[in-house]
Amino acid sequence: MDNGSEFVNNRLIEYCLGHGIELTRSRPYRKNDQAWIEQKNGAVVRKLLGYRRFEGLAAARAITRLYAASRLFVNFFQPSFKLAAKQRDGAKVAKRYHPPQTPCERLLQAEAIPMAAKNKLREIAGDLDPLKLLEEMRAVQAYLAALADGETPPPATSEPPNLAAFVASLSSAWHAGEIRPTFSIEAKPRYLRSLQKVSTQTLIASPSPTLKPVIPPTPPATMQEKPKPVYAEPGQARVQALRMVWPIVCRRLEEFPNINATQLFEELCVQFPGRFTRKQYKTLVRRVNLWRQAARARGVVVGPKTYRRLNDKPRGRRPDIVKDHWEEMARCLEERPDQTALELLVEFQARHPGRYSLHQLHTLQKRVRAWRQQAVQRLIGEVSSLAPYVASDSARLASG
Repeated sequence: MDNGSEFVNNRLIEYCLGHGIELTRSRPYRKNDQAWIEQKNGAVVRKLLGYRRFEGLAAARAITRLYAASRLFVNFFQPSFKLAAKQRDGAKVAKRYHPPQTPCERLLQAEAIPMAAKNKLREIAGDLDPLKLLEEMRAVQAYLAALADGETPPPATSEPPNLAAFVASLSSAWHAGEIRPTFSIEAKPRYLRSLQKVSTQTLIASPSPTLKPVIPPTPPATMQEKPKPVYAEPGQARVQALRMVWPIVCRRLEEFPNINATQLFEELCVQFPGRFTRKQYKTLVRRVNLWRQAARARGVVVGPKTYRRLNDKPRGRRPDIVKDHWEEMARCLEERPDQTALELLVEFQARHPGRYSLHQLHTLQKRVRAWRQQAVQRLIGEVSSLAPYVASDSARLASG
């Protein structure tokens, strides 16, 4: 059985438990365990619905109606082959099939089916009309195709279908090719259908071409070869913007071998405004690293990299904004331990106007949470310290 919830649902499990049926799931990585279920996706479902995308309650109701009609048509009027034997001779495989029969005929020939069930199947088969079922399937398919294409579906009527007109159309239906609405020529993705409509309208609107005088083609103009810049790498037509300024970079590195590549790139941008972009930054970093490797091979001592501070803000952790009033806050928590951090923040906003805002709520919540954990630990320690005295008092009372 397939592991999906569309198969293994509560109703199916209750049915199997009530009838004593052992329900097993498929094994992991054994895709052929549910082959008898999965084979119907292409043989029945896709041949009915096609490959469009259906959404909404109206489409669900139409699909339910289509399944109800197709179930009877497939099980009672559509014969299928059943494999009888398979013989393999090297790469050649010979298969032998039983005579084609409908699923209903196979059930009627089965000995395990009781006679009452067989009589019920014969009654159902006698009341069915295959042409009427087929006409209903085609009508629902046309309705679904209109829904998927965004067109206005035909209105639903309570009148019975015109079976005579449908039977008369079957004799010439082969001229139109595919007769299933869900597999018609227009059954293409939505963007392809829109492009096809536009191209068709353009062809219709365009007038018939008129004869024009033949003009001899002019020879193509010779393109002037773009001069190769002097600072391009040998064998490469790509402009190497760092090639002209590389001597300046080398002199700067000789003076300060541990200068940061970011600071060096910013200095070049200041010296040559508009010459460099962010695309050359990684190239500069790579070439500076290669220069440092060659310098270390020459014996140059390259210390740790220096980083220029981009602002004057102090580094490290931010100052604890509730540190100055935490003792006062702790006393408030001792008086009312169940108050929230938001209530405490509102109270101190009233006590110290302009000092606290809602941006400090997260920090205050962490401090209150830590205070509560410490209070619980202190309470546990007090209870454990009182345990020996309680035990001695109880023993004294028992002996007295």
